[in-house]
Amino acid sequence: MKGEVLIKYESVQNWLKSKDEMAKDKGKNGLTEDAKAMALGRMWEYTNEGKLNPDELLQEAKKDINETGNRLRYYFALKKSKCSHNTAVTSISYIRSFYTHNGIDFPRRISTPKRKVSKVSKRDEDTSFYKYNSNTDEIEFKNGNLQQFIQNLNFRDQTIALCLLSTGADAKDLLNLNVNFVKDARGKIKDDRRIHWHSNRAKTGQPFKTFFSEEATEFLKRYAEQERAEAKDDEPLFPKTNGKRLDVRILSQNFRESAKKMGYAKKDKASPFRPKRFRHLFRTACAIAHIDEGYTKAMMGHASDVSASYLEQDSSIFEKMYVRIEPFLTVFRTGEFEAKENTKQISQLKGALANETQERQRLETEVGSLKFEIKDVKEQLKEATQMVYSFEPILDTFSAIADTKEGQELIRKLKVPSDKEKAQFEAEITKGQKSD
Repeated sequence: MKGEVLIKYESVQNWLKSKDEMAKDKGKNGLTEDAKAMALGRMWEYTNEGKLNPDELLQEAKKDINETGNRLRYYFALKKSKCSHNTAVTSISYIRSFYTHNGIDFPRRISTPKRKVSKVSKRDEDTSFYKYNSNTDEIEFKNGNLQQFIQNLNFRDQTIALCLLSTGADAKDLLNLNVNFVKDARGKIKDDRRIHWHSNRAKTGQPFKTFFSEEATEFLKRYAEQERAEAKDDEPLFPKTNGKRLDVRILSQNFRESAKKMGYAKKDKASPFRPKRFRHLFRTACAIAHIDEGYTKAMMGHASDVSASYLEQDSSIFEKMYVRIEPFLTVFRTGEFEAKENTKQISQLKGALANETQERQRLETEVGSLKFEIKDVKEQLKEATQMVYSFEPILDTFSAIADTKEGQELIRKLKVPSDKEKAQFEAEITKGQKSD
């Protein structure tokens, strides 16, 4: 609607056409729809929502450039009262380009405000997480310091850090989540690969649509299962030890303590690992992945005409864009965190394995000895069997004559005497000895 109102003016048409040609001269495909929407959005503000005629503003500049200068300064002051200094600088740059692309040259006294680089931003650059590799012409995510920082936190704050980094959200918005956020309609922990988050920023009320990375989603689900399994749906997802909702101040203190262990948090100086820094890193990751500005603004909840139109798109399209950003937001590789986080447990397992190995060796020795004994018994049994078999011819002969008269006589003679017969025999011998 805003574009339709403004595009009918010749000065606006010339402006956009000139910007399109300049983009093509730089090797691009021309002025993108995002850039066009952004330019028209700033012009809508400058013209007091279409109440001022752009063509007439251009004629005013040709007659009295000082009046135009005053108008630009007023617009800059008004914009700055609603947003940051640097955002206001960007906005006025769009408006100045409207004049310059229509042939208006500004004298030196009507200068464009300069961007400010805060002391905090300068210090942040000393702890950079993204480095350019000239050999591959790629920007790489140097996540070693982030890994160390997160490992110094407790499980709750580890989860929060990864969630902040992967979503680009304000810490306050994340800490406002309740337990039911991670549950589906059945009351079970969501099985999503990447949890989708569509809400409004508490600070501005601006809507946003973003995702938790695979890594952050895994941490979030594991945290909910281990730490908040007994909590009610309307209770805080990230509480303090007393059960009340964790606030940003305490989270910042915890982050600072972790940074201090690494030697980063100096007295009276901002820590490079503060919660707000993770939001800045998300924006950097979007730029590295070459995500359209509209998606970036919509994910981060930045107010603009561009983000409003992007928010209307289906979440599947957002996820497709998000996948391009994800590698620059993933702190731990597959299994890497578990290996580092559970070093003590792994050491214990190795000790148990060593003991098990010793026990196995002892059992193998005993089994070897038992095998030797079994072998000896087998040999003795073999010898006994052979002895039994040696009697077989005799037994066969005995069996053959058993039914004959001679055999019966032989059996009688071979028959072992009974105890009575033995006693009688011994008495007869004794009697004979006396008679002698």
